Amino acid sequence: MNLSATSLKLKNIYRKNIPEVKAYFKGSYPRFVFDSEAEIINEIPVFTFHSVKPDVFEQRLEYLYENNYQTLKAADFLSIILAQKPMPERSVLLTFDDGWGSLWTFAYPLLKKYGMHATCFLIPGVINSGAQRHHNLEDVWSGKIGYNSLIERELSAEPYCTWEEISEMYQSSVFDFQSHTLYHSQVYTSPKIVDFLSPDFDYAMGHHNVPIVRSNGQDIWDRQLQLGTPIYEYTPRMSGKKRYLDDERLRLCCTNFVSNHGGVEFFGQKNWRKSLLKVVKDFENKYGAKGYYETQDELEQGIYTDLISSKQLIQEKLQNNDVNQLCFPYYVGSPLAVKLAKDAGYACSYWGFIDGKPCNRVGDDPHQVSRLNDDFIFLLPGNRRKKFHQLFADKFRTRFLMN
Repeated sequence: MNLSATSLKLKNIYRKNIPEVKAYFKGSYPRFVFDSEAEIINEIPVFTFHSVKPDVFEQRLEYLYENNYQTLKAADFLSIILAQKPMPERSVLLTFDDGWGSLWTFAYPLLKKYGMHATCFLIPGVINSGAQRHHNLEDVWSGKIGYNSLIERELSAEPYCTWEEISEMYQSSVFDFQSHTLYHSQVYTSPKIVDFLSPDFDYAMGHHNVPIVRSNGQDIWDRQLQLGTPIYEYTPRMSGKKRYLDDERLRLCCTNFVSNHGGVEFFGQKNWRKSLLKVVKDFENKYGAKGYYETQDELEQGIYTDLISSKQLIQEKLQNNDVNQLCFPYYVGSPLAVKLAKDAGYACSYWGFIDGKPCNRVGDDPHQVSRLNDDFIFLLPGNRRKKFHQLFADKFRTRFLMN
């Protein structure tokens, strides 16, 4: 992997995990994280999952079950925070971001097995409307299929849950579904080129690390871009920063250069990046760069349209589902995004871990919901509780050294 691609990958890891690192050194996690004797009193820990493996996920459910924890639904969580309902003892909220196929394949059957509930924040704009129901773990348990037929789901052409699967999970009351924005998008924020799209680029599942670009007046939401596409400085759309629209002529010049010089094989050259930077320099010297920033009105309209469209699409697909809770992609939001979320009818906003807000209590701002990663479940008070320092060492090794 080239230096630029490695730098971007580390930046993405840093952005999502640095709040936890800071919390470790500042000691600002919830008290139960550090103190094995602490009980959870008048607070609700919220845990974050993405894709799950069945054995790992079941270990977490077993721990919650054995220690008498209650898993809330999102509506109940909000009512408790707003002091409209009493808080049950040992309450937690399990949240899933994105709606990956393993939600249906593994998480749903296991939650049913333990009689638990969870909330999933969907990206409705990326869900294939025509896709059908797939097999899941219940089909393995009944002997209909073998386990190996399930494990490649998220590497297939349909990595997300289908609407048919989502509808069944919703009707079961095991899951409720809320918004993770319409497309989970990132956008350019400056004319500075930081990389080019290559086979070594840190695409992430669903190409989530590929920014949205515009071609002939239309945004390319599927993120299927040509090799050689210039990658400018970028950030999540909900950050509230103005979007930079790159020069499509320059983009085409770069992608054509790669195509005419071997395509994928071009990136086997030692100095391929220098070659593309020369293409950029020659183009700008000859034609000048024609990129531009959106206006403040376009920024606000873009965020608002994303939020209201996501809400409406989920409600259209799931009748009687009140979509009034939002989770910010990449754990990145902004005061502007919160304001526009309120305007769009959202009553609650979820982030990652919020520094200075270790847990969620009655009377808290519902648009500042703080979440912990799922491995923190083992630090909840109970039998077989893990030690924090070992857990943190495992987290560091897994997320930073093995990525």
